[in-house]
Amino acid sequence: MDRYALTGPPGSGKSSIILELEMRGEYVTREAAEDYIRLMHAKGIKAPWESEDFQQNILWLSMQRENRISNVKRVFHDRTRIDGLAYNPVDWIVDNILAATKQVRYKGVFLIEAKGDVISASYRRENLEEAKKVENGVIKYYTDLGYELIRVAHDSVDKRVDFILNAINSF
Repeated sequence: MDRYALTGPPGSGKSSIILELEMRGEYVTREAAEDYIRLMHAKGIKAPWESEDFQQNILWLSMQRENRISNVKRVFHDRTRIDGLAYNPVDWIVDNILAATKQVRYKGVFLIEAKGDVISASYRRENLEEAKKVENGVIKYYTDLGYELIRVAHDSVDKRVDFILNAINSF
């Protein structure tokens, strides 16, 4: 199976791109953090990121989603477990992610570039400065793990998806 990662700063449009890929018939996994935060909000927890086990729960959900995939030709991930390093590089997360990256490799990693601002949402707490820090972190960790990032410039969702699909056809 060919796995492709979409990464980048919060608010850059990854989830919209994932949805468009799914609409075009591609198999996708949604971002674990966004879904987990929405679930906690639905349960009445206003700031789930303040919980001691927040990152652990996101890592677990992300790994569950990636590990359940079978019998598909290719899959696109809206963030991967590697992205967790940019948010919280504590030792136990680093150890778990590094161990997991030996089992799962991505055929391509797409860095979704932001327009220069952060689109706000109830599940997003990062401001522009924090989003840049996350972007620098994901670039560092994916590069450190031997990935060459393919930059996807800010554009319409359709053009970005076309770019990604054309790029994977040239691998």
